[in-house]
Amino acid sequence: MSGRVQSERFYLLLAITLPLLALLAYFAYVFFLRDLIAVCPPSCRSHDFANGNLLSLDLRGADLREANLGNATASGVNFSGADLTFANLTGANLAGADFTGANLIAATLAYADASRATFTGAQLGGSRLERADLSSALLAGADLGTATLLHANLRGMQIDDRTRLDPKWLTVWRVVNAPHTVDSLENADLRDANLLGVDLAGANLHGADLRNALLAGADLRNADLSLARLQQVQTDDATRLDPKWQQVWAVVNTVDREQQLAGADLSNAWLAGVYLRAADLTGANLAHSVLSDADLRYATLASADLRAANLRHAAIQEGSLAGADLRGADLTLADLRLADLRGALVDDATVLDAAQYLIVDLASNGGVGRDLRQANLSWADLAGVDLRQADLTGADLRQANLTGADLTDAILAGADLSDADLTGANLQGADLSGAQVKGAQLPQAQP
Repeated sequence: MSGRVQSERFYLLLAITLPLLALLAYFAYVFFLRDLIAVCPPSCRSHDFANGNLLSLDLRGADLREANLGNATASGVNFSGADLTFANLTGANLAGADFTGANLIAATLAYADASRATFTGAQLGGSRLERADLSSALLAGADLGTATLLHANLRGMQIDDRTRLDPKWLTVWRVVNAPHTVDSLENADLRDANLLGVDLAGANLHGADLRNALLAGADLRNADLSLARLQQVQTDDATRLDPKWQQVWAVVNTVDREQQLAGADLSNAWLAGVYLRAADLTGANLAHSVLSDADLRYATLASADLRAANLRHAAIQEGSLAGADLRGADLTLADLRLADLRGALVDDATVLDAAQYLIVDLASNGGVGRDLRQANLSWADLAGVDLRQADLTGADLRQANLTGADLTDAILAGADLSDADLTGANLQGADLSGAQVKGAQLPQAQP
C-alpha cells in the first residue's frame, strides 16, 4: 500500500472521528460536567438549598430550575429574572423577596411566606400556592392562570388589569379585598378559599359552593345560604352564622347515628349525601332541600315537610315517612324498601314509580276488595293494612311486611310471599293455593 493511500485513509479517519469526539464531548459537558463545574449562583440547577440561609446570595437571573429551596430563609432576596421552573419553595420565607420577571412555572410555593413579595410580570402558570401567604404581595402583570391557590392568603394582594387569574380566584380576591364590588355570590365557586375574617353579612350566597373554605372569624349574619354547599367548611367560635345555617353546617359535617333533629328547620338546604341514619327528623322542615344520595336508613321522617325536596337515590329503607308531605318531591330511584308510607301526601308532581304510588295508597287507605292481581308489592310496609277480600292473585309480596294485616277472604293464589312477615296477620278464609311461602313468617294458627 502506497504512502499516499495511507495518508488519505488517515485523513478520512480524522474527518470522521474528530466530529464524533467533539459531539461526545459536548454531550458529556451538557449532561455530566456542566453541573459539576458550574458556579452557583448563577448556575444552581437542581441545587439543594433546603433549610438554608440565602440572604447573602444574589440570585438575579439565576438558573434555579428544579432547585430545592424548601424551608429556606430568603426574605428580601432578589430573584428577579431567575428561572425557578419546577423549583421547590415549600415553606420558604420569601417575605419581601423580588421575583420580578421570574419564571416560576410549575414551582411549588405551598405554605411559603411570600407576603409583601414582588411578582411583577412573573410566570406562575401551574404553580402550587396552597396555603401560601400572598398578603400585600405585588402581582401586577403576573400570570397565575393555572395556579393552585387552595387556602392561600390573598388579603391585600395587589393585581392589575394585566394580571392573569382564574375567574374563580379573581372572585375570591374580590370577596377578600373589595367586597363592595361584588353584587351577588349566587352559585359562586368558593371552594377551598381562604375567607378568614371576611365580611359576608347579608350576602347572597344562594347555591354557592363553599366546600372546604376557611371561614374562621367570618361574618355571615343574615346571609342567604340556601342550597349553599357547606361540607368541610372550617369555622371557629368567632364565625357568625345564623342559628338555622349553624345547624345545617353541623348536620352536613356530622357522621353520627341517631341525630336528634325533630322539628328542625333544614329547608332549602344542600344536604346531598348527608349521613342521617336513624336520625329523628319528626316534623322537620326539609322543603326544597337537596337530599340526593342521603343516608336516611331507619330515620324517622314522620310528618316531615318534604315538599319539592330532591330525594333522588336517597336510601330510606325501613325509615318512616308516615304523614310526611311529599308533594312535588323527587324520589327517583330512592330506596324505599320497608319504608312506612302511611298517610304520606303525594300529588301529580311527586316523582315516584307506580309501585310506590300503589304502596302509599294501600298503606294510607287500605285495599278492601281491591283488584291487585300481579301487583308489585315486594318490600312494601303494609303492616296492619286492611286487605280483606282483596284479589292478590300472582302478586309479588316478597319480603313484604304484612304483620297484623287483615287478609280475611283475600285471594293469594299463586302469590309470592317468600320471606314475607305475616306475624299476627288474619288469613281466615284466604286462598293461598299455589302461593310461595318459603321463608315467610306465618301466623301460628292457619285457617
